[in-house]
Amino acid sequence: MARTARRLAVLLAAGVLGLTACTNEVSGSAKGVEIGPLTTAEATSAALESFAESAAVRYQGTLKASDGADLTVDVTATSSGEVFGTITVQGLGANVVVLDKTLFLKGAPEFWAAMAGRFGVTSGDGTALGNRWVKLPTVLLGVEFADIFTPDVVAQTAGKATKGADTELTTQTKQVGAVQAIEVPVEGGTVYLAKDAPHGVVSIALDEIGSAENTKAKNVSVAVTDGSANIAKTYTDLSAQAKNELGTAVDALTSISQGGNRFDACGAPSCTLVVDVTNPAKKAVKVHLRADWTGDNAPLGTCEQVSEPLAPGASASMSCAINSPQWVSFFQRANSVPGTHPYGAVWTALALADPPDVKALDELATAKPADAKDKKESDTGLAVYEIGNSDGVWKYGVTSARYWRDNAKEQLRACLGLTRSACTYSLVTTTPNAVSAYGLVNQQVAAYVQEKGKCPAGQWVGCTK
Repeated sequence: MARTARRLAVLLAAGVLGLTACTNEVSGSAKGVEIGPLTTAEATSAALESFAESAAVRYQGTLKASDGADLTVDVTATSSGEVFGTITVQGLGANVVVLDKTLFLKGAPEFWAAMAGRFGVTSGDGTALGNRWVKLPTVLLGVEFADIFTPDVVAQTAGKATKGADTELTTQTKQVGAVQAIEVPVEGGTVYLAKDAPHGVVSIALDEIGSAENTKAKNVSVAVTDGSANIAKTYTDLSAQAKNELGTAVDALTSISQGGNRFDACGAPSCTLVVDVTNPAKKAVKVHLRADWTGDNAPLGTCEQVSEPLAPGASASMSCAINSPQWVSFFQRANSVPGTHPYGAVWTALALADPPDVKALDELATAKPADAKDKKESDTGLAVYEIGNSDGVWKYGVTSARYWRDNAKEQLRACLGLTRSACTYSLVTTTPNAVSAYGLVNQQVAAYVQEKGKCPAGQWVGCTK
């Protein structure tokens, strides 16, 4: 039995060796994999992905508001929904800021006089609201800026390439503003790509965009520029503006009733205006009294006072005093030069809007760039990733930490088509806020430029081409 067992072992071993020898002989010849040209669909998808990743985009162009009014816009929108810039409505310009989907407008008296009917705001000749920040519901303007200009919303609305999607991206261009661009029809309108790689978005035309009928924009045609490189300064400026300017914005929909008025204690050093006011609203509001003074038909200066919160239905007497050098000179002249010397004040008493919450802005304004050495992975916040090949980094990107692999994977074919080399992606790190993420990307791009003398070949965010 022992000898039989040994024979079986030898035979089994020989059988295994025989099988191994057979598998080593494989017929056929090696073939290279052909790398096809970059298609229109691939180029457009990668360009819109980069656009959606932008920390901030500047839009310059025109659109039609939900009520049919034509607007000209020059605004910047961040990835988290803040918007600032200028608009023109019916030929009249105004500054605009949107924070936490709250709209603030600032225009000359002529703007408010013309917009009284449109906004339903009683402003007479516009003097009361002129050159002041005013809080308004976005529905009155007919455009929800945060809803239509957030970069990822714009990219999603544009959608996929439609005409010639599977054919090679054309080299034929047309003049779009000041640049030559490749025209690509997409599901939501038309996207114009830069003629040079990585073919970033330079202009967008959308049939319509927006989620609500009363704030949806149509016939949107805008040139676009990435503003990610300045995102830290953007939030620093927005925080300062919210504190220094928007904190005294007027609530245009809350009217203050004005009663009696009188001058008091007018003498050489000063003169006081007293105005009786009542709050007819259903909520407590602060009241801002502002008076512009004149004497002998010449301006003497301005005085202001802000009341404590005035309860619903409550009344109060407000006052402010003029004590400018012009008043002192006027009073001396009135008491030394014979004749009549009229003086007076034109005042407004307006309800103030609740000031914007600046906590989130302050946190972003002071955020530091993420640390690339901190190789942490998380399903929350933002992911900083890179795409590259044997030649090095092709692109740095920022996207949702939960879906960063999917977003990066969708761009591999564009990287392959443009570099003619297989591309891979990897995570750099994750971070909880946009400023930290884009701060790191800006550092990475700057370091690359310093070393190579140019941006990564696939970079749009932080290095517009």
